[in-house]
Amino acid sequence: MKKVKFLISALLIATTSVFAQDHQHGSPHGGEVKTAGKEFHIETVVKGGMMFFYLLDANEKPLNISKATANATIQTVDGKILKASLKASDKSKFAYKLNPAVKYNKAIVNIKTGGKTASASFNLNKKPDSHNHNEEGHKH
Repeated sequence: MKKVKFLISALLIATTSVFAQDHQHGSPHGGEVKTAGKEFHIETVVKGGMMFFYLLDANEKPLNISKATANATIQTVDGKILKASLKASDKSKFAYKLNPAVKYNKAIVNIKTGGKTASASFNLNKKPDSHNHNEEGHKH
């Protein structure tokens, strides 16, 4: 009986630690990366009045989007919903021009490529990390 209790306890601990694992992402372009299905990740970068979306593979490597399509549903802080067909700004990213007079809350992005869809939701109200390791000249 003690062996059974021990095995059940060990199984519960192992299962809990697998599901509680903190899933960290790399960031090839310095943005926020989210899992987007089993095969993809999407990275968003807000820079220079633009919001860029990169389609990444399962290993977080940029994919060519020349044959992909994308759309976004964007919510402003006042609750308005904006729908946009995203344009490819080159072979690696989709772009959305931000209105400087609007404060944005959330973006949900859908990218279709090769008969598959990648989707992710991004919180656009997050405070930037005050300790940025991507800054030039950053030293410890």
